[in-house]
Amino acid sequence: MTADAAHGQEWRFRRLLEETAIGYVLAVPKSQRVLRFRRIDHLFTQAPDGAWEKRSCGDGGKGPRVYHCAAVQLAAIEDFGSDKPTHQRWALARRSISRPDEIAYYLAYGPVGTGIDRRVHIAGGDLPQSGGHL
Repeated sequence: MTADAAHGQEWRFRRLLEETAIGYVLAVPKSQRVLRFRRIDHLFTQAPDGAWEKRSCGDGGKGPRVYHCAAVQLAAIEDFGSDKPTHQRWALARRSISRPDEIAYYLAYGPVGTGIDRRVHIAGGDLPQSGGHL
């Protein structure tokens, strides 16, 4: 599931998706609170240059869309009715290579083992369209 920041910032919406085991990559505003009231942009402003990796977000009308991307795995969550976590939460940031001040932020949730490249590719979709699957 993908959605724009208006939906992505709504914790009740994210919780509903998690309760029904629907993976998501949701855009959020830079002021989105994560990790005990810390803003999502603060997670990435302190990141060393090595945390940002050049990744493809898929092909666009003018060829490959490549950005610098960084990801932070968020604290483990208790799965609903499971002894062992089956899903993980992530914070993602996608930064323009030519304009590094342009950064998009995302919260993601999906099965353990889902690669960062898959999440980045979904985040690179034309939001707010739905239908990207983790």
